[in-house]
Amino acid sequence: MVAAATQQPLAWCTSGAFFRTVASSSRRCLPYNKRQQQRLCDAASSSSRPDTLDMRRRCCCRIVCEAEGEEGKTQGESRLGSMIRNKQRILESKLRSMPAGELEAKLSATRAVSPPNNLLDTIAQQVLQGRTAIIVEAARLSPAESPESLAQRCANYVTWGASAVSICTDEEKSPNGVADLTAVCTAVNVPVLRKDWILHPLQIAETCAAGASAITAVYSVLSKGTPAILNFAISLGLDAIVEVVNMKELQEVAPLGLPIYGFNLSVGLALSLPGIRQDISKSLIGEIPFGASSVVGIYSIEEARAMKAAGADAVYIKHEVLQGQQATEKEPKLFLENLQVAMSGDD
Repeated sequence: MVAAATQQPLAWCTSGAFFRTVASSSRRCLPYNKRQQQRLCDAASSSSRPDTLDMRRRCCCRIVCEAEGEEGKTQGESRLGSMIRNKQRILESKLRSMPAGELEAKLSATRAVSPPNNLLDTIAQQVLQGRTAIIVEAARLSPAESPESLAQRCANYVTWGASAVSICTDEEKSPNGVADLTAVCTAVNVPVLRKDWILHPLQIAETCAAGASAITAVYSVLSKGTPAILNFAISLGLDAIVEVVNMKELQEVAPLGLPIYGFNLSVGLALSLPGIRQDISKSLIGEIPFGASSVVGIYSIEEARAMKAAGADAVYIKHEVLQGQQATEKEPKLFLENLQVAMSGDD
């Protein structure tokens, strides 16, 4: 598990400009209603007392996670901690290389957008038609693959039935994830998500500039920084899927009024037994607040059918299922066409 940072925090904006942005934003960004926006504002800014303000800046205006010690952790939890620490180091290096004032100027200059393909609207439209939306994750097959090649593969996924695509931009998957994201956004006419370890508002500004529709955020990674990150994303017109891994986390984030919950998208897929994974997902789907949507990671059409029956609004196909030498499905076109049929009715 990953907890809030307590050692060597890296400031996001020393002047607090980012905090003031997320605390005071009042832009109306569909599909989030004003009540949902206000809940996030309240969570990010619950008091005006100076001591509390400083505390919130420490919680919300820094890289907000630090992996706990490896002792006593499962293999999946240790790997998660290692990935987050690596991401922190990369972000820290990037931020320190920026001239004074550049970060704050970049965040302040980022303007709200209205993506032509809204993720939550797309999911809602599919549900109204009796369908379960299909989100396909994609990543470079190798560091040498070009953004254009990745974009063409994503365009094929859309032709074969994908309702949206999710692009892995983490450095472990790509040497230039933002370029990949931009290329895919240009090539397809469906919502495009940024799949990454989102820890800093700079990543959200980059996502917005690339033309993407949404981000993924992991609650166990962001912890108390979740409201600030989500409010900044919402203020820029982006949707956000917030991943939770158990009932405790679901209950903690429920008061925020989140529109989209994610299960087994990144952290949860460390569960190797499909039966256990499905049971946990089913229990969480049944407990999300009324009116919220659920996105569930799956590995097979059979698992997708089970999640659809449990009430999932969208299924999320990891890139390992469709691409690479270790892909579990060797014919992506056939798999997606069959999945589209399975998600289109009560088969």
